[in-house]
Amino acid sequence: MNLSIKITNASEAEELSQIQKAAFQPLYEKFHDKGNPFLRGSEDILRRLNKFNRHFTILLDGRIVGGIFYRLYGKRSPVDEIGEHEYYLARIYIHPDYQNKGIARKAILLCEKEFADAKFYYVDFPEVMEKNRKCYQSAGYSDTGERITMEDAPTLAMFKKTVSEPFDPAGVSLPMIYEVEPNELSECLDVIHQSFRTVADQFGLTKENCPKHTSFLPLCFLETQKNWGWNMYALYAGKKIIGYMSLSKESDDSFVLHNLAVLPEYRHNGFGKQLLNHAKDAVKASGGSVIKIGIIEESTVLKNWYIANGFVHTGTKKFDHLPFTSGYLEWKA
Repeated sequence: MNLSIKITNASEAEELSQIQKAAFQPLYEKFHDKGNPFLRGSEDILRRLNKFNRHFTILLDGRIVGGIFYRLYGKRSPVDEIGEHEYYLARIYIHPDYQNKGIARKAILLCEKEFADAKFYYVDFPEVMEKNRKCYQSAGYSDTGERITMEDAPTLAMFKKTVSEPFDPAGVSLPMIYEVEPNELSECLDVIHQSFRTVADQFGLTKENCPKHTSFLPLCFLETQKNWGWNMYALYAGKKIIGYMSLSKESDDSFVLHNLAVLPEYRHNGFGKQLLNHAKDAVKASGGSVIKIGIIEESTVLKNWYIANGFVHTGTKKFDHLPFTSGYLEWKA
């Protein structure tokens, strides 16, 4: 039995909504509550596919058997907001033919490998549902004692899980790329600094001999670039930013790629290529066909990586104020 999860895409919404209906039908027939997911269609899945939620498709031997979604922001109860480092397991549903096989528990644990900054998880469910209780307890949740009561709906029990083990970056396999909000620039800058610090160390760059190197970039530079209308993108493992890149428009068909970065502990997992491919797609969607980039020419590994991903080396230039040679590469659609 090979159980896996993937980020849900829009084409799966209808199939998942039918599974959701089948999974929640017994609960609806018991309580007839108007908020029951049994009453919702594919639009209920589609509206979860955004930066504020993570909706996963659950597969068993490659076959879709259910779905699970977490709320990253907003409310986790009628009165409580989801806080920093908190995640709300809003719903999990398994097709009736595959229930009582431990799939829900395993899916929950797989999803938790994707949330790099999580310290607490919350979930609620009808307190009369003993199977649900056992499932969440087996996944590490405990009863908070809190109960949520609403008119014409079953009383919900609130459970909580506290993360006690150090997070393993190697477990992240499904990060998502979204546009950067102004209030995230400081976190993006930290990612840039940590990522380019390894380059600075490799080539002996310091604030004294190369004060304008990217590893020493001030926040005001990113703020200015944002104000200029640069397209900024971050790679998220849950709510934690683990990668970054930006694009500026040079001409109608030409863009410049800036500061592509992945935190060192998350490298060698294809995340840099994921960011680069997103840049290519974004340029093409904007009517462009060319991406240009400048690097340290002596960084052979990085240069070869760009070449392997479709870029062509176009030349070099030596500047008196830089202790390295600038190299230039170009990609054409």
